[in-house]
Amino acid sequence: MLFGELHRLKSPAKRVLLFPKAWAVEKKSSKGEAFDPFLDTTRRLLKLAARRYRVELRPIVPTSEDANEEEPSSYSLTSVWSLSDYDRVLILQTPGMILDATLLDAILAYAPASSLATLSTESTPGVNETDLILAMPDETSYKTLASIPLATNILPALKQNLATLVLDAAADGTHLVTSISTLHTPREEEIFDATAWLSSTAYVRFSDPKLPGPEYDVPWAQRIKARPRNKDADWVWTKLYSGFSQRRMDVCGLDLQPIYDWSTV
Repeated sequence: MLFGELHRLKSPAKRVLLFPKAWAVEKKSSKGEAFDPFLDTTRRLLKLAARRYRVELRPIVPTSEDANEEEPSSYSLTSVWSLSDYDRVLILQTPGMILDATLLDAILAYAPASSLATLSTESTPGVNETDLILAMPDETSYKTLASIPLATNILPALKQNLATLVLDAAADGTHLVTSISTLHTPREEEIFDATAWLSSTAYVRFSDPKLPGPEYDVPWAQRIKARPRNKDADWVWTKLYSGFSQRRMDVCGLDLQPIYDWSTV
């Protein structure tokens, strides 16, 4: 979906998707082996990204030899520094929605040189440092980072091994990343400028404490309870969630996921 937005907004940046090499390997299921019903969909979306949005697909393997290649925890953010054929790489944490690609393109092209740049959490409420990361890949850094154990808290480890920079809010009040959780902050009686909120943000991160995620089909009663109390903030909140749902269908051909109680399946 992010690649679709970058394509629609005519971002000139090249697009790269790192994915586990195991996803691309055809395996014959042995007797008693569980079948992954989502793998075919995953492969379809990988092909779609490459064909429609000119995404370069890069298969990766776990950095640790004894890691299980089918476990998400076997892969580390440090793989980004292996992309040494690129000068800079901008990483966006999902789920989220791009509102202004020009701000992202500008930070990718013109930010001060640094091996690692993360977000300032002091000037932008509700975001995490890793919601947006700007990296300068090189083989030397990658060899250093590849030795970090997978269970390590990755951000302190990166800061310990790399020259770091903090990306702060711009002087004009624009933000590279804003959390949708900030829409719960305005009080019901306060004036909220919906236009200014939307126009001052490049990327909205769906880190909402009141809902599991925009990709889930949350029961109506729970969704009503989670809405912001300020009517203008609620308008933006509803617009973003419905926009995410529509783009998920338009780009990926996927409905929202039902919420299962996996303990009973």
